[in-house]
Amino acid sequence: AAVRAESALRDFRNTLSDTFAQLALGLGLFDQAGRLQMFNPAFGDLTGLPVEFLLRKPSLGALLDALRDSGMLPEPKDWRGWRQMMTDLPATATPHEELWGLTGGVTYRATLRPQAKGAFSLLLEDVSTEMSRSQRYRADMELAQAVIDTLDEGIAVFAGTGQLVMSNAAYSALWGHDPGAVLGEGSIRRIAAHWREVSAPSPLWSEIEEFIASAGMRDGWHAEARLRDGRL
Repeated sequence: AAVRAESALRDFRNTLSDTFAQLALGLGLFDQAGRLQMFNPAFGDLTGLPVEFLLRKPSLGALLDALRDSGMLPEPKDWRGWRQMMTDLPATATPHEELWGLTGGVTYRATLRPQAKGAFSLLLEDVSTEMSRSQRYRADMELAQAVIDTLDEGIAVFAGTGQLVMSNAAYSALWGHDPGAVLGEGSIRRIAAHWREVSAPSPLWSEIEEFIASAGMRDGWHAEARLRDGRL
């Protein structure tokens, strides 16, 4: 039974090692004394540190020092304070995540995650493509916003889910509120409630809610509403 248990444990470790080796995510495992005990090839590739150094089982502090010396860390304003905060984090058993902006447009997501019995892991992920895509999307949205803000006609754009995607300055001036400040809360139901408050009673708003909530091909239409101050 002991031999079978040992064999099963050895097989499990081999399977675990093979799985780690195939991960694109850099994974370093530290023991409760804070020293690196295991790492996968991606961890070595992402840190750019010599394998000989990693095999010496450096502490987290020593690893951070080596990353700083090789230019694989963004330089914080208070290096000593940041380094102390990072080395103290495992004792708090609280996960911690940071984005490291490196030279050449490279961005890493670094995560310190507590494990059982005081051990912890350091995960490194290259999110440069994701960040670049996010920045392009944000730039496109800012451009679209700038364009529709030049229009005199008030515009509110809703997604198929009924959530507000975009509105322009003319809309805010007309309706007396800026839904763009709470885009996550800007559902058609909530915004239609505001329209009802500032306009004369009309079934129009219910029809608009129904129109936006319906799926499939729809024909466009228009209608009139009168604000409580008399404007049509």
